[in-house]
Amino acid sequence: MSENAPRPFIAKIIDFNPARKNAAEAANIPENLRVFVADKRQYPFNIAKHFPNGVSWFSPDQPWFFRSIMSDPNQVSYVNKSDTLILSGSGMSAYHFQEGNYDTFKSEDVEYLRTTQEIVRNQLGAGKWVLGICFGGQVAVGAVGGRIGRLPTKDNGQTVTEAGWLDQTLTDAGKADPIFAQLPETFFAPHLHSDYVAELPKVGDAIETSSGKITIIKAEKLAVRKGYLDSEGLKDTDTEFIQASVIEFDNGAKLYQIQPHPEMSTADKANFLVRQNPWIAKEMGNTYYEHAKTIPLDADFSVSKIITNFTEQARNSLEKKQQVTFLRSVIAQNLEQFIPYLLP
Repeated sequence: MSENAPRPFIAKIIDFNPARKNAAEAANIPENLRVFVADKRQYPFNIAKHFPNGVSWFSPDQPWFFRSIMSDPNQVSYVNKSDTLILSGSGMSAYHFQEGNYDTFKSEDVEYLRTTQEIVRNQLGAGKWVLGICFGGQVAVGAVGGRIGRLPTKDNGQTVTEAGWLDQTLTDAGKADPIFAQLPETFFAPHLHSDYVAELPKVGDAIETSSGKITIIKAEKLAVRKGYLDSEGLKDTDTEFIQASVIEFDNGAKLYQIQPHPEMSTADKANFLVRQNPWIAKEMGNTYYEHAKTIPLDADFSVSKIITNFTEQARNSLEKKQQVTFLRSVIAQNLEQFIPYLLP
């Protein structure tokens, strides 16, 4: 392939879900595939099915589990060479990571998350775009100076977990944003979180990267939700909780963050995260849990377009910046081998 020939747009997904299948649960999965599908949320597959044509996201020698990446300098190098970066959700707490409360982390994971934040800054320093979903968005916003909050602790000693098919409203900035403008003013999406982005970094802040300093020129809320859903109902309705945001830099890079899960916004996956985490019933009550599993028959799944829109816009931006041409045709990646091992 010549230097100027069209090439695939390389999207790197990093999976932060630490809940993996044990040996017995993964016994039916071929050993060479376990690193990709032996987990209990399978974020990468659900993210990638929303990619437009021409996107390369899978290579058998490049795992997407964060521990496999961050522990291997060669894998980190692959990530740094990608054209865009998408960070998944997780059962870990970005708030506890921010606050230095490391008791719930494996010791090596703390360093891996620091490496992740360095990668985010370097991607942005290279003028590339980053999308962070739920935990991934929190860690990414924290990497450039934002702050993460945590929902209150209930009387039973458990932190509130906001879960289910919940609403959020576009701000004026969201209505004008090229990624979010196609959504209804009030849109619904699957939630499962206790942490949230509490503050965006300030415009004018300079961020150190491997390519030099970059400066934040825009930091806007794109969608908000008034209050949070507890087992007793909606609380703290005077507070606007950030559900999506964009942070733009003077070199053309953008960081998009979204709190709910657009990758799960399909008819078959809308309550997947709730179904996979029955502990919600114990911590929040069975009534709350059953309600969280309920998806309206007329549900609008258009929030899934966020992933498609983001990827298309990130590709267009990098084409202009690097004066390259990316393919728009279908790319064969031999993913059929994974289908028997995906969770319903």
